[in-house]
Amino acid sequence: MEMRRLLMPEIDEVIRQKDWKTLKGILVELESQDIAEMLEDIPYPEKVIIFRLLSKEQANETFSYMESDEQEEMLHHFSKNEIKDIINGMDPDDRNDLFDELPAGLVKKYLEFLTPDEREVAALLLNYPEHSAGHIMTTDFIELYEDITADEAINYIRKNAKESETIYISYVIGHHRELVGVVSLKDLILAKPEVIVKEIMDDNPIYVNTMDDQENVANLMKKYDFLAIPVVDSDGRLVGIVTFDDIMDIIEDENTEDFQKMAAMSPMEMPYFSLNTIKLAWNRFIWIFVLIVLESISGNIIQRYQDVLKVVVALAIFIPMITDTGGNAGTQSSTIVIRGLATGDIELKDIFRLILRELLIGILIASAIGIVAFVRAYLFHVGSLIALTVAIAILITIFVSNLTGAFLPFLFKSLKVDPAIAAGPFITTIVDITGLVIYFEVAKRLLHI
Repeated sequence: MEMRRLLMPEIDEVIRQKDWKTLKGILVELESQDIAEMLEDIPYPEKVIIFRLLSKEQANETFSYMESDEQEEMLHHFSKNEIKDIINGMDPDDRNDLFDELPAGLVKKYLEFLTPDEREVAALLLNYPEHSAGHIMTTDFIELYEDITADEAINYIRKNAKESETIYISYVIGHHRELVGVVSLKDLILAKPEVIVKEIMDDNPIYVNTMDDQENVANLMKKYDFLAIPVVDSDGRLVGIVTFDDIMDIIEDENTEDFQKMAAMSPMEMPYFSLNTIKLAWNRFIWIFVLIVLESISGNIIQRYQDVLKVVVALAIFIPMITDTGGNAGTQSSTIVIRGLATGDIELKDIFRLILRELLIGILIASAIGIVAFVRAYLFHVGSLIALTVAIAILITIFVSNLTGAFLPFLFKSLKVDPAIAAGPFITTIVDITGLVIYFEVAKRLLHI
């Protein structure tokens, strides 16, 4: 952001003067990430002209760092030869991300632009299910045979380093391409030149399967602090690796999706400003409509207990306090559990242990809030019996809300539904309904209505 703020006035002036030679000199000194960010603020056709000033390698890198909608728009302005150069020069995983966002007809057309080798790689990645390890992996990595020497391995790495995503870890394969170990560049450099790779490799590598979910891959890489993790097929053959930069994107996407679901929104696959207003409104409308339908149950409950309200009108004063407090307690509990399930701190096997703990927490919080509610109600001069009714109702509501908030994410997880849905407005709506029933039933009994 700082780089863009400092350079944009100068770049704008150079573009205005059409001094492309000076601009080319500026671009050479910039990182590809900064150029991609800078291009966001530049209109067409100047954006295409600037892109053509970049070297082939810099252009490929810059294109990879652009947002998918920007990439698609740029491709519409490129010539056939430029498109060929770009998509053939992209890393397989980055190109696969681009193809995921393009219409099927356009992907088919661009596949024809690829070289036979690149087309085979692209088809391989596209055939794996979306969000699987096979779909996000790259086939650009260093593979070594176990019976070569450390010196031969280093020479091979030196020769193929430019085409590889990472050279810090090499993956050792047998003669049937089965993964047999991993070896670090550091170990190869420190080893004697004549030492066989098999003698210095880790022969118990951690790996993932092509069909494993990308979120599980992310958790595994986080657990072991890997820069990359090998991917094998059902026969144990090494087919690719998933790198740290892709995992960072996945974690960001998964967290964004969870936040949107917790806010009762349909997940958005594209950046906010890339979606039209109708699409954004529709994403929000669906869940709001569902919640309105659920909330109508609250109205029916109040209507059912209207005789209670007619006898003791003062009970209506405390309805918002009952529902809001219960909703807040349920949201707190569900948020903690959802986050624990996402990070792996809490597992399905922990359900009984967690429920017992939340029972105790619910009792402690409910007891304290019950006292506060009694004092607050009493200060409204509604009488000690009504104050006691409010206190007991809010005590039970918090207790139930806490348990509901803890249990629902587990239920959703066991049903293979994203637990993030069981948070925010959803849990609040459920607890509102429950809280009203508790409140009026307590009132009926204590006040003998």
